[in-house]
Amino acid sequence: MSTFLRKPLTVLALFTLLLSSLPLDAQAGPLETIQAKITQAMKRPGVSSAHWGIQILDPSARQVLLEINPDQTFLPASVLKVITTSAALEKLGPDYRYRTGVYTSGIVEPDGTVEGDLILVGRGDPNLTDPNGELLEKSAFVELAEKIEEAGIKVIQGNIIGDDSYFDEQRSGKGWTARDLRSAYGAPINALSVNNNILWVHVRPTKYKKAARVGLEPNTSYFQIRNQAVTGTRRSKRTVNARLIKGTNRIVVSGTVRSNQTHSQYILLEKPAEVAADMLKQELQKRGIKVHGGISTYHRGDVSGEERAEWQLIAEHVSPPLIRALEIINKRSQNLHAEMLLRTLGAEIKGNGTDEAGLQVVKEFLVEAGIDSEKIKLNDGCGLSRDNLLTPRFQTSLLEFLLKQPYFELFLNTLAVSGTDGTLKNRLASSHLKGSIYAKTGTLNGVTTLSGYMTTKSGKNLVFSIFANRVNATARVKKTIDEICSLFVNLY
Repeated sequence: MSTFLRKPLTVLALFTLLLSSLPLDAQAGPLETIQAKITQAMKRPGVSSAHWGIQILDPSARQVLLEINPDQTFLPASVLKVITTSAALEKLGPDYRYRTGVYTSGIVEPDGTVEGDLILVGRGDPNLTDPNGELLEKSAFVELAEKIEEAGIKVIQGNIIGDDSYFDEQRSGKGWTARDLRSAYGAPINALSVNNNILWVHVRPTKYKKAARVGLEPNTSYFQIRNQAVTGTRRSKRTVNARLIKGTNRIVVSGTVRSNQTHSQYILLEKPAEVAADMLKQELQKRGIKVHGGISTYHRGDVSGEERAEWQLIAEHVSPPLIRALEIINKRSQNLHAEMLLRTLGAEIKGNGTDEAGLQVVKEFLVEAGIDSEKIKLNDGCGLSRDNLLTPRFQTSLLEFLLKQPYFELFLNTLAVSGTDGTLKNRLASSHLKGSIYAKTGTLNGVTTLSGYMTTKSGKNLVFSIFANRVNATARVKKTIDEICSLFVNLY
């Protein structure tokens, strides 16, 4: 349990009670000024109509500096990722590494022929392709193909099989909307994921009335392209569109692309394990390794434990330390990676790669940490579910707990930094705020949140959680949240 001062306050009584709880010599100080300014900010149109939950703490003084509805529940949006990532640090450790293996169920002959299949086994690594080039020198598929070549493999008589059975077959989180499931931020969850389970289709112009050029990212031969797109003029109405025919690997590209523009559109990967298998097959063929079979998949329940025990490991990709993956989750607010992490917790700790098992691990972590979780509700790992509920007091209690852990500095550096990187790169960016706030942002329709740590000009380190729900003026509410942080950084 947190040892901070507990004084539940209503909005109207907030500032009177706060002042009466302070020593007399503090009542005329900077905190009074901050409170008065926040009082005025909360009266603005579009701000006063939102439902606010705030707790700001000074852990060194063991003092609550500001509270509004600290024990009421709020939709947290992506602030919830702090819970998932901190549970992973506690249960898996910052040096945990994902292992993606290539096995054979057949016999490897002395001449380098595999009499059987090659099985690519995914174990939840979200960064096999690393599309932004942050973690890997080369993609996992390139590395695995090189290792298979080094092992002397020259011919595969069977198929290349993508095995995603480390997770169950539920492809979305509970409480996700139909709109989420059509969006890049709601990409399908899979233990063998590639390119954030998104395929980018790039349509480039050629000559007027001629067929446009179509390229895919990642570059894969898995998809069959039917290109009906043509090149228009600079002023042509852009009607180009790419669509995946559901349940197939066929993409239809149609319409007109302007002569001076490239059109890029994403398509969600319905079968990422098949795409992964195809990408490995391509890399093998580039190295002259013949693959006589096609591609296929194994899902949960397709292969028994006894059969797996007979498989022979041919090559393995070992990921960078987990802490590097957490930077992508928290700084960029990457939903798919957070959901894969939640199921990895379930698989590694409970032996079951499901949301339910992962959430059980998270809840056990909170109990062991001594954080009162009675009022909260957790439904996924990323905060996209509209059924998640947190209180400001819970969130700041978790942040306070993390302050005392040996991995705190590592965790702190996974958060977005004001005016510097991640989702805070363009927020709180003035010279006196840049670099002073490390926090996790959260945004859903009607929800704006921010939670983390701030360092004031006087050198005080504060913990804060600011939740706004029922928001109908997002820009004004976000500006008010930033103003609250700015006031504490500059005046406290």
